[in-house]
Amino acid sequence: MMLKVTSHEPRGLRWWYEQYLNKRIDMSPTYQRRADIWSKWKKSHLIDSIINDFDIPKFYIANFSVGVAQGLNQKKSAYAIIDGKQRMGAIFEFFADQLPLNPTCVLDDDPSIKLGGMKYSDLVSRYPAIADKVDKYLPTVMDVAAETEHKLEELFVRLNMGEATTGAERRNAMGGPIPVITRELSLHPFFVKKIRFTTKRMQEHNLIAKILLFEFKDGFADSKAKNLDDFAKQAATWFDAQDNVDELPSNPYYAARDKAYVVLERLSGEFEENDRMLARQGEIPIYYWIAREEPRWINELRDFILEFSAALLENVRVQRADPDAGSRELNAYYTAARTTNDQSSLETRYKIFRKRFAEFRRPGRR
Repeated sequence: MMLKVTSHEPRGLRWWYEQYLNKRIDMSPTYQRRADIWSKWKKSHLIDSIINDFDIPKFYIANFSVGVAQGLNQKKSAYAIIDGKQRMGAIFEFFADQLPLNPTCVLDDDPSIKLGGMKYSDLVSRYPAIADKVDKYLPTVMDVAAETEHKLEELFVRLNMGEATTGAERRNAMGGPIPVITRELSLHPFFVKKIRFTTKRMQEHNLIAKILLFEFKDGFADSKAKNLDDFAKQAATWFDAQDNVDELPSNPYYAARDKAYVVLERLSGEFEENDRMLARQGEIPIYYWIAREEPRWINELRDFILEFSAALLENVRVQRADPDAGSRELNAYYTAARTTNDQSSLETRYKIFRKRFAEFRRPGRR
C-alpha cells in the first residue's frame, strides 16, 4: 500500500485561508477524530509566534490532486487535514476576526507596539505591514498521497503518538493531560519573561503543576512531589476512562487550564521582566491566589509585595535581637514559609498576606 509524502508548493497563509473559504479543505476527515481542544490563549499564542518570526511545526495534508489519492476524496475537496488541525483552525479563526491576540502580545522588534487584544481587521487598519506579514507567512506543508484511508489514519496516529509523553523530567513524561497543559502554560510570558528563579531543571513546570492542582481543587492543597505526581496520574486515568474526552462539554482539567490563563494574564501585566519580586518560587502561589480572588487589587500587588517583604526582613532582624519583640503575625508568616508545599502553610500565609494587603489599600493609609 503506497504512501508518499512530498513538500507542497510554498503558499502564504492567506492563500490557505482562501482555500478554506472556498471549501477546498476538509477539516474533519474520518481519521481526524480530535475536536477543538486548544485554549484561546494557545491559539492566539500561535499567531504571536507567526508575527514574531518563530518557526511553527509542519502541516500534513492529503492532496487529492495526486493520482492515487483521488479515490479517497469523498467530500470532493482538494485537500484534507491530517496533522495540524488545531493550528490551521486557529489561523483561520484569526483571519475571520474571531480570535483576538493575547493581552500580552507585543512586536518583539519594537516592544512599544502593543498588539494585545487586536483582531486581524485591527492589524489591517492600524498596522498593515504586520497584517501583510501574517498573510504572506509561508508554512511548511507536506502533501500526502496514499492508496487507502488506513494509511492516512496510520500516519495521523504516528505523528501524534508522542504528544503527551515527551520531556526530560518524570512528571513531564507521564501520559494524560497534565504534562501537555503544563508545557502549554510554560510558554506564557509570565514564565518566559517575568519569573526570576532558575528553570534549568523545569522548576517552572513544578510551579505550574501546583497552580493546576489548586485550580482543580478550587483551593490550596498539599503540593509536595508525591501529591503532584498523584494529580497527574489521576488525570491520566480519568482521561483513559472517557470515550471521547476532547468532545466532553465539561472537562475539569481544561477548565483549570483556562482559569490559570486568566490569572497569569493579570500577573504578567503587573511585574517587570526578570522581576526580583518573583525570585522565590514558594511565594508565587500566594501572589497567584490574590490575583485570582481579588482582581481589583492587581495594580497595587507589586507595590505591596515590596513593602511586605521589607517588613518581614525587618521583623526577622528585630526578633533576632529580642525574641519577644516584633510582630507575631509576621513571625507566623515567616515560620509557615519554611514549609511552602503544605496546605496549612499556604492557607496561613495567604490569610496574613491578604489581611495586610487590605490594610495597605485602606483609604488614607498612605
